[in-house]
Amino acid sequence: MKKTILIISALAFLFTSCDKDKAISTDITINFNHTVNGSDLITNSMTYINEADENYNVQILKYLVSEITLHSENGSSLLLDEVHFIDISDESTFSFTYNDLPNDNYTSISFDMGLDTAKNISNKYVNEDFHTTMYWPEPNGGGYHYMKFEGAYNNDSSFYNTHTGGTMGGDYSFNHVENISLTVDDDLGNVSANINMELNNWYNSPNQIEFSSYGMGIMMNMMMQMDIQMNGATDVFSVTIDK
Repeated sequence: MKKTILIISALAFLFTSCDKDKAISTDITINFNHTVNGSDLITNSMTYINEADENYNVQILKYLVSEITLHSENGSSLLLDEVHFIDISDESTFSFTYNDLPNDNYTSISFDMGLDTAKNISNKYVNEDFHTTMYWPEPNGGGYHYMKFEGAYNNDSSFYNTHTGGTMGGDYSFNHVENISLTVDDDLGNVSANINMELNNWYNSPNQIEFSSYGMGIMMNMMMQMDIQMNGATDVFSVTIDK
């Protein structure tokens, strides 16, 4: 009887030891969040004020983020997603998950807002959900919109359409790099990277942009595309890591 108990105890210890030694896979979920002046976005709410003292709401926000990549301290990189489409009317677009993240010490994450010239080609993404919604008319340069940001201002009396893209073939996408501290090992478990877009900053710095200065759209306004690009690259995006 004692021998049987000893065998059972030994087996139990063996299985417990094996469980402890078993590596835990790490999945990383990329979340896209949207704020105005630091508070979570509420659509169709005429409570927001830009730097030019224009009150406005947000009715539509659709955009493309590409080349979402983790970089490790040894100089290697890991592409998480080539192109991701976000639409604030569809919560399923707010995140995606990359499974089985390799063990490494990741020191930064980068992504492009929009599509660079190598990607921004007419009909390149004809089989993607965003193709019809985001195409950029051929007479204006072809390819795809980077962003459609629309709403009303001045108490619903006027409308703004902040549409960005490759105006006349120019590349107005930009790259964002954020330093992070993420060491993935066999014991970490799942993590999240939260990419936040601060909407008001598209219009604030370094270029103060008034909705009334471009009326219904900026698709053919190269100077405005450059100003929006500069503002976006300055402080529109930020990233935090949740472990």
